[in-house]
Order: sequence, then structure tokens, then C-alpha cells
Amino acid sequence: MQLVAYLNGERIDATEMAHAPWRALVNDPLYETLMLLECGLRASRVTRKGRQFFKHYPEVECDIEHKSESDQHLAMKRALKDRIDAAPGWHAEVEHAHPERVWIADVMATHISGKRLAFEVQLSAQSEDEYVFRSERYLDDGIGPVWIVPDNLDWFRVKLPMIVTGFGKSSPLPAMPAALMETLTYQPLARNIARVGVVVDHVLHPSFHWGHGTPRQQKEELARQEMKRAKDAAAAALKASADSEAKRLADEESVRRNAERDALFVEHAAAPDINETPAVAAGMNIWASVVQCVGLGHPMLIWRLLEPPIRIDLRPYRPGPENFQHVRASVAAWLEAQDRGLAEASIVRLKGTERRHGFACPDCKEVIQGRWVAELPHTKWALIAAGSPSRSSQTLPAWEAHHRKQATRAGATTEKPPPAGRLQLSYDEADPRFIGPKRKPFWISEARDAKEIADRQAAKDARAARLQAIRDNPRYRASPNGFRFECLDCGGMFEDDKEGIHADGGCRIPGARAFSWR
Repeated sequence: MQLVAYLNGERIDATEMAHAPWRALVNDPLYETLMLLECGLRASRVTRKGRQFFKHYPEVECDIEHKSESDQHLAMKRALKDRIDAAPGWHAEVEHAHPERVWIADVMATHISGKRLAFEVQLSAQSEDEYVFRSERYLDDGIGPVWIVPDNLDWFRVKLPMIVTGFGKSSPLPAMPAALMETLTYQPLARNIARVGVVVDHVLHPSFHWGHGTPRQQKEELARQEMKRAKDAAAAALKASADSEAKRLADEESVRRNAERDALFVEHAAAPDINETPAVAAGMNIWASVVQCVGLGHPMLIWRLLEPPIRIDLRPYRPGPENFQHVRASVAAWLEAQDRGLAEASIVRLKGTERRHGFACPDCKEVIQGRWVAELPHTKWALIAAGSPSRSSQTLPAWEAHHRKQATRAGATTEKPPPAGRLQLSYDEADPRFIGPKRKPFWISEARDAKEIADRQAAKDARAARLQAIRDNPRYRASPNGFRFECLDCGGMFEDDKEGIHADGGCRIPGARAFSWR
């Protein structure tokens, strides 16, 4: 459907013709010369549902794909033409074409001053690039484009003059096209809700000025901004790299200084002279070391209740029970016996959310770092308080003391054999039927001398031999890992060398298991 055709070279606008001249057009002697604007082929005038337009004459074949305009599109063009014609000094033409058909404006508004505005009704979807391309064609010819769209397109990077109508391709047609100018919608040009006709009048007013510039100017500005952002990003990346390198060097320097301070602290530390001042009697063992604060070199005494390990412990040492009153009383007693004026380190609470404590210099209040205390070798410590007079150099671990105490009690009492016919419920640790954790560990790293290392190695070898004997026993079936076994007599399972009642076929004795053992 086209609204403009040419009759013998004269432009005919279907929207401007009254009903009577339109009907009489077919009787014009030159009606056969009526042709369409785009293709130049013969056309005929058509009236459908009260709307006047042109189309190809029947049986005329055309290779040009004419744009299909819906009834909504035609109604909006008619409403725009009537509104523009009503504005003082303005005249509107529908489907005004470029002399070379470069563009065809839906409605071309021309002012008596020569100013021209092309109103383009765009009801279908179109890309931003297409909007910009078509707008630049009008601007190249000195014509200002104004887009009539159904929805707000303010997300476009390139800003264009747009009038939002809320009227799309599927919207119901009004009884009169002029009603489209009374629609209330949000208008980007007015930055407020306004009627479509009011915004059209605002665009036609001589004071109207488009402040965003042409699309070409906006694209150039966007390219400059993009280039600036790229430069800023490159500069930021370069600065971040330089900052990262500076931080790395600063961290390395800090690590080096900390290592020097740690080494200096360990170098100046020394074990107390227990030959001159022997350990005092106390209810616990207390080891101590004479250290100096790194800042001013004030000597002081620090102490610990745990025996210093032979290997350096990487975890920071934090005093806890060392701050108990009876522990500090023993430390003060040794210092009083020494009578050298050596100061006792103070224990302060460290900053942070956790309840942590640390040693501090009593003079300058410098905190002795926990890692410094942990890095002191066992040669820098000496026992200044012993739990009993017979133990002046070291104390047994808690597990060994408990084991020896139990052994002493066991030796002092005579165990009665179990009554005949009753199963024995408890077994010695060396008995294969013993179930439960072994009280004496095999870890050689905890041994204190060569004899204990040999004893523990022998225990490990004996246990390995015992496991191999269990693996070779035809009564058991070993799992792939070699440490889990299934008893083929009763179907029970056990791990490692914990045979329990399976030893010597004890599981086959009636009454050895409860009914619900499975």
C-alpha cells in the first residue's frame, strides 16, 4: 500500500484528496499513466475500509519489494500530516522521496524558512545501527530526522530524537487518526509524561534544539571515550603491576628483616646456668630461657611447661598455664635463688578477637613473638623447676607416666584366674586377643635416647611380623589393602592385629558371642 503516486508526472497524495476527486480519478483520461513512486510501474487507486491508497495495477509484475505498510502505519502517518499542517508555517508531505530515491520520508515537514524535518514512523523492530544509518542519510542532506516509535529506546548509545506513541503494529485502530495525537506516554524529549501531539508541536517550535549532536559526532565522542577508557585501563594495569612488584619487594624486605630479627633473637638467647643455680623443687617441670627484647636488648626470663622439642615447632608458642600463680611462684623462687637481677618476663593479652597471650619485656613492653619462642632450639632451654628431686633433667610424657603407674599397680596386685567355664573378658596388651588402642606408641620420633629407639623399632618389627602371620593364616581372608581381615569360620571382620575372639578359633566356642552380634 502506497500513499503517493504520479499522474502524468504530477505528484498525487492519497491523504490530501477528498472523496469525490478520488472517485473521479479513474475517469481521468491520463489515468493509464498513474504510476508508483518507487518502481515507476502502472498503479491503481484503491479504497478499503474508508482508507485511500495506491497499489500495482492488476496483472502488473514488479521485481521491487515494496515496503509493506500496515493500517496502523498508515493511520500514524495521516495523524502526523494533519498535526504538522495545523502548525503555523509548516507544511507536510507524505512519502516525500529523494530525487535519486536515496531515502523516502514517511512524513516530510517543511517550514516557510526552509527548515525540513523527516518524521519516520517505525513500528517494527530495528537495530540501533539501522537507526543511525538512516538518520545520517537525512542529516547529510540537511534534514533533521525525528523517529516515531511505539516504545522508549533510551538504551541506545547514540541518542536520536524520538517520540514515543505506545502505538504498535498490533494496536487497535482508532476511529479517527487524530486520536493518536492524544495518547499520553513518557516522552524522552520532554523527560516527562506528555501527549504525542504536544511533543510534535514542541519539535516543530523554532526554539527546539537537539543538544546531543549528530550521530556521527556522538560516535566520534564514544570512540574517544572508549579510547580513553582503554588508555586508563592500560595505565591502571601498569600501575597495578608496578604496585604489585613494589609490594612483592616490600614483602621480601619485610621477610628478610623478620628473618634477621628472628635470627638475632635466637642468637642472643641462652639457657639459664643450672649448674650455678640448680632447679628448685616444684609440683611440675618448668623449662626456661634467657632472652633479650629485639628493640633495646633488655634481658629477661621466659618459661614453658611443655618440654622443648628436639625439632623446631613451626607453630607460635603461646603461654597459657605459664601464667598461673603457682607456676610464676616457682619461676620467682628460681630467680630469687639465682640473685643476678634477671627480670621475669611479663605475660600480656594480645590484640585480636581470640584470647591469646604472649611474653613481653617488663621494661619497654615489647611483645616477644610466639614464633621467636617456638624457634628456640632445645639447647637454649634448661629445667629451672622439677616435679621431684630425682628428676632434675627431664620428665616423662604423660602417656608413659600413666602406663608406668598402671604397670606398678598391676604388679602390686595378684590377678585371680577366671573361674572354670567362664570366658576371660580382659586381656593383656601383648595378648593377640587384646582389642583397643595400644597405650604405648611406636613412633620413633618421640624416643629420647638410643635404647628407647631400639625398643620401639623392635616393637614395630614384632607388630609387622604379627600382621604377616595373620595374612598367612588360612582362616582369614585379607582385603586388598592388607589391613582388614574376614574370619572364614564365623564371617566376622577385624582390622590390623586386633584378632580378639577370632584368635585360635575362639569365635567358634558356644556362647562366645551374643545372639545379636551381627
